[in-house]
Amino acid sequence: MKKFMKIMGIAALMTGMTSVAVAQEQTQETEKPGFFKQAFRDMKESAKRQREIDKANFKAQKMETKAFYQEQKAKRNPEVRKMVQEQEYQKQMAEAKARQEAAQKRIDEAKSNK
Repeated sequence: MKKFMKIMGIAALMTGMTSVAVAQEQTQETEKPGFFKQAFRDMKESAKRQREIDKANFKAQKMETKAFYQEQKAKRNPEVRKMVQEQEYQKQMAEAKARQEAAQKRIDEAKSNK
């Protein structure tokens, strides 16, 4: 870097530029990032965000798998399985009774309309 500055100083003297003008020219070059520099910076940021999303999705999938495993493990337990079956039985019985009552109402309405 020092050699570069010496060369720039010599070049400035040869072209008649002052050191202030050379410094301004250098700052302008560093302030204006090129198209590719900006594009690569954007791609880097995008890749970081995508990596975070991928990590979150992976963690969610892992937790869902663990939850499914725990549910299946719990179903193997006879007491839990019996309780789940009882709940299903109660639900199905309630639905069947509701259908029977609806059918009975239709029968009564049909008989009264004769």
